[in-house]
Amino acid sequence: MLGITGVLATGLNRRYGWPIVGLAAVAAVSPDWDALTIVAGSAPFAASHRVWGHNVLVCVLTGLLMGVVDYRFDVVTRCGRFLTRRLHLALPGASPRVREAFPFSGFVAWTSVAVLAAVSHLAADLVFSGTETLPDWELQLWWPFSTTGYVYPIIAWGDAGVSIVFVAGMFAMWRWPARLQTTSLATLAAVFLYMVLRGAWL
Repeated sequence: MLGITGVLATGLNRRYGWPIVGLAAVAAVSPDWDALTIVAGSAPFAASHRVWGHNVLVCVLTGLLMGVVDYRFDVVTRCGRFLTRRLHLALPGASPRVREAFPFSGFVAWTSVAVLAAVSHLAADLVFSGTETLPDWELQLWWPFSTTGYVYPIIAWGDAGVSIVFVAGMFAMWRWPARLQTTSLATLAAVFLYMVLRGAWL
């Protein structure tokens, strides 16, 4: 939700359409690929999650890779077209067209959005940590060059407040589509205010 709301707040969707919003959504959750180690057991998961994918180097490289690949091959649009056909979904207007032109300005926008969306995941995980029964989970932001851990717990895991704000914002965007950017900015401001108030309350 942070990736989607963040890119809508910039207004880039008006110039580049919904594919760049889809890219931001996927890139924003991409650092959690290291959670797949759970299939190997709890010990490998504990040793690798919030390490292998949750650092600046990997987030930047992953974002760049996702941005380049999606811009060149228009993966988001192709996936969207495939799903609408398979699920028989009705789209307002014509079906999105696969990109045929590749101006440099678009390349810069795609890679920048993907990198910033991936890094935004780190910012969120720095302030969402710990519960009454679980300790704070530090991020090794400069791994593999440093194993120093960082965490600034403001909101505990499981606190639904921020999710409720984001969901309310998305319902507002659906209700008033002509005000997407304004609603997105207001949603991000409400999230920030909630974090400040929640942090002060704790």
